[in-house]
Amino acid sequence: MYTVLESTESVLDYAWKMVADSRFPVFDALIAREQTAGRGQYGRTWISPRGNVYVAIRLPFKAPFDNTEAAMALSCCISATLADFGFDIKIKWTNDLVIEGGKVAGILLEQKNGKLVAGIGINLLSCPDSLSLRQNAALPATCLYAVNPQVARNLTPEIIVENLAARLRKLDLDSFSRAWRTEALSRLLWLNESVYLDIDGSVVTGTLAGIDERGGLLLATPDGMRTYMRGTIRKVSG
Repeated sequence: MYTVLESTESVLDYAWKMVADSRFPVFDALIAREQTAGRGQYGRTWISPRGNVYVAIRLPFKAPFDNTEAAMALSCCISATLADFGFDIKIKWTNDLVIEGGKVAGILLEQKNGKLVAGIGINLLSCPDSLSLRQNAALPATCLYAVNPQVARNLTPEIIVENLAARLRKLDLDSFSRAWRTEALSRLLWLNESVYLDIDGSVVTGTLAGIDERGGLLLATPDGMRTYMRGTIRKVSG
């Protein structure tokens, strides 16, 4: 089941109000046509004009959605949903989705008192221009319309969200808890390539070797294999 808002400051904030009122059960979705104060990771602004997908989905607080691997596991579900429409999506650790070298979607997970809500933004018909992005953005933005206008113009937020919610409801969580990592590795952006990892301004360089069962980044560095649970990666140019 989903509810549609014509406009709201933040679909994620509105969803939490519904949770507090016991009006937002697991796997329900809340779609906003636009957000006037959308937010992404680290409190960054998510530019949210009409025509794109802004949705909050209540997830079960169970494995693999009850720990640090939740973002990667959900990324697999969103990627598979978009693949059903013919879009080849890559996962940029930890919570961005990429197509043809541009960021097309992002995830923000929030957990409160054993309840989990995912905020998801997907650039369907438009994306921010380069001047609107933060100066140190790892990737340019893109949208599904830029990749395949014929398919994208026939999609709506409701169609995408209905398909994603149906996929989530059908999950065997026990099996998916064991399988998500294999799927994530098959879609992992920059696998076996040199990357920078920025952790609060401290930069580590290495080869992206994979992800572990907790969703951590495996980085082969000059000092050996290291695991990192947070940070922002970008490809080493050249």
